[in-house]
Amino acid sequence: MSGLAVLGGRRFESTPVHISGVALVLVAIGMAVSTCVALIDGGGGALALAGSAGITASVGSVMYLSTTASGRADSPLAFAAVAWAWLAVSIAGTMPYLFSGVIGWSEADNALFESISGFTCTGATILADIDAVAHGILFFRSMTQWFGGMGLIVLAVSVLPALKVGGLELIANEAPGPTADRFTPRIAATARRLWMLYGAFTLAVALGLLAAGTSLFDAVAHAFTTVATGGFSTYSRSIAAFDSVAVELVVIVGMITCGASFSIHWHLITRTKSQRRSYSELRWYLGLIGGAAAALLILNSGKLDLGDNVREAAFYAASLGSNTGYGLTDYTHSQFWTPSAQLVLLALFVIGGMTGSTAGGIKVLRLQIVARYAVREVIRARHRRAVLPMRLGDTTVAEDIAARALGFVLLYLGLALAGGVLMTALGNDLETGFSGAVSAIGTVGPALGEAGPTSSALAFERGSRPVMMVLMLFGRLEVFPTMLMFVAAVRAGTRSRHVRQSARPRVRRTTRLDRQSIRAAPQETDRSGVRGINSPKSSTRSARGS
Repeated sequence: MSGLAVLGGRRFESTPVHISGVALVLVAIGMAVSTCVALIDGGGGALALAGSAGITASVGSVMYLSTTASGRADSPLAFAAVAWAWLAVSIAGTMPYLFSGVIGWSEADNALFESISGFTCTGATILADIDAVAHGILFFRSMTQWFGGMGLIVLAVSVLPALKVGGLELIANEAPGPTADRFTPRIAATARRLWMLYGAFTLAVALGLLAAGTSLFDAVAHAFTTVATGGFSTYSRSIAAFDSVAVELVVIVGMITCGASFSIHWHLITRTKSQRRSYSELRWYLGLIGGAAAALLILNSGKLDLGDNVREAAFYAASLGSNTGYGLTDYTHSQFWTPSAQLVLLALFVIGGMTGSTAGGIKVLRLQIVARYAVREVIRARHRRAVLPMRLGDTTVAEDIAARALGFVLLYLGLALAGGVLMTALGNDLETGFSGAVSAIGTVGPALGEAGPTSSALAFERGSRPVMMVLMLFGRLEVFPTMLMFVAAVRAGTRSRHVRQSARPRVRRTTRLDRQSIRAAPQETDRSGVRGINSPKSSTRSARGS
């Protein structure tokens, strides 16, 4: 029986519920695919995945069929729809972990943490022994990051046109560039090409890992998380479990590639002209990764052998520069890594990749704008009347774009600071708490202190993990869209109250002038003893008396 039949054929207007239904159905398909993997592997988890797929598909279908999307061109509503969809799939993603027993029902908050970490492409995990988990569950776990990475780019472009809001509007708010770039004049065609590009990169990384000697399961699972810059691995030791330079090279190339703008990839592949400011951001992005690798190489020169030093510097510069979060060795160990090298990694946590990529962080373009703005203000302090426009390549950055970038960076750093204070107040030490907050909002995964790449999120106090969940959502969906999600909810509540009040019959309130007129009017008492105000009878009696 369809959702419309259940609800008597009525369809309600609710854009967030409608879009969340679509997202849940897509996740249910991923659960069904993971069920097939579990059946082929024979390691268990098939029943849990199949049950999760059935429940998720049923709920998503009812939500989709019983609602319609609003036709209003409302940006807060559009962003709220995407944000609530992410929250809905994160809740649905807890079921495979709970039903399979990988995470106990008494630790449902840990299951939610694992699901949010997956869909936000963060990579922080509460699984202490990943090697013991069934392959079907691990495949779904990797697929959550693939959905999350694809969702940030494609879901907005493919969904928002149905809301009669330009699909590139989300990209323009997510990336404060001078202009939003599209592949074709039609947004639907742009979405399809993004799917093609994302799928092609996934296939390329999987084939590269197969050629490097991994199994088919490991190749596909790590291709999902590499292209999404998520960082989930099928092993507790992450990429170090392969102990292969070839595997590391494939992963490094994949992380750097997918941390760059997908728009630039398309223009380079099709040999079409792109804006020069995009290539300016690409140069900064590659320069930051190369500079970080060189800095790590120099700072750790007295701690590691030359071969290991080059290997680890290149890997972690790519892994954390793209906010992927794969691990190779324990960089928190002072015997091998200096504190100054760890600070370089912390800076990479904050910056992240390019706009229009699957990476997190404040993004390189915002860093460019803030740097140019700071330089301009220093020059303006000496030459107060100078007109100094900010330029990225051959494009002039408008003042409102610069202001929005500065506002975003301040909000981002403010949230990271507030999160760090809460994390330390809830029982974590200073280094672990603050680095955990920066890692969560940057969607990185590993942190410093006790929560390094060879550890898990169990190193954080249980009461502080909800703070990380909120920061992960803010980091993946960006600060402004997530705030607009709550703005839309408040506006919806205000609008519904206004509608209820307007439906009531209006009663004219007595004003101060009315009360003065009543007191000044002649009054008499009728036969019943009730005083009348200028009634016809009282007027007649008054006339007779006179």
